[in-house]
Amino acid sequence: MKIELGNTTLRVTESNKVSFSQAKNVSLECVHGDIWLTFNDLQDDFLLTKGERLIIPSNGIALIQGLPAATVKFSNPQMAPSHLARLLNSIRNHFLIAVSP
Repeated sequence: MKIELGNTTLRVTESNKVSFSQAKNVSLECVHGDIWLTFNDLQDDFLLTKGERLIIPSNGIALIQGLPAATVKFSNPQMAPSHLARLLNSIRNHFLIAVSP
């Protein structure tokens, strides 16, 4: 399954599992129920309950299922601005103020 980085909500159950890959750094939130998540290239599995969130740590093949049913939401996490970006923004704002009439 190709996960779009926009908001995608899925319902998963014990019998309706979903697999995906190439989703590293996508935010996964358990909106309802409990989910079990495993990756083919990671040793540990993840168990998330309602309200818990995980930034997906792998581009490997993942398998997710509800325990017994759950709703999950995938989204592209907002990246915090870096120190350099904040500095450049501050400089830009200073010069805009300095040259404005």
